[in-house]
Amino acid sequence: MVKPLKVGLKAGAGPLPGYSWNVAYLSVARDEAMGFLNDEQYAHSVDLVRALATEPDPTHPLTVTVETVEDFYELKDKGGVLGKINLRVYFIVERKDKMILIISAIKKEAEGQMPTWVKIRVRHRLRKFHAGEFGRLA
Repeated sequence: MVKPLKVGLKAGAGPLPGYSWNVAYLSVARDEAMGFLNDEQYAHSVDLVRALATEPDPTHPLTVTVETVEDFYELKDKGGVLGKINLRVYFIVERKDKMILIISAIKKEAEGQMPTWVKIRVRHRLRKFHAGEFGRLA
């Protein structure tokens, strides 16, 4: 059985001076991203998250574009290796554990506001995470 909550990065690891934040992700979020990204594009999305993990405050980064949506955050990218893909990665920040948790990833199809179905998906996964339904990190 696939573990639903996985470790992506550990604070202090990586190139000097090391990552400032731990990163965890839901396996379903990785599966979503792999459903519309090729290997090179997925590697780029991982690099975006790595950049986020180096920031003093991942909710107000200098290296990537992040916006607040309700009580979670949206990492945005488009162009370059992504081509016409409008990538959105949704995450929360658990300051107590110094952790960024990746909750969902989508290919945004329409201009304008975040689709309602995405908000519902993220809220649902957040409830399950806080209830411990995704398990614990080792």
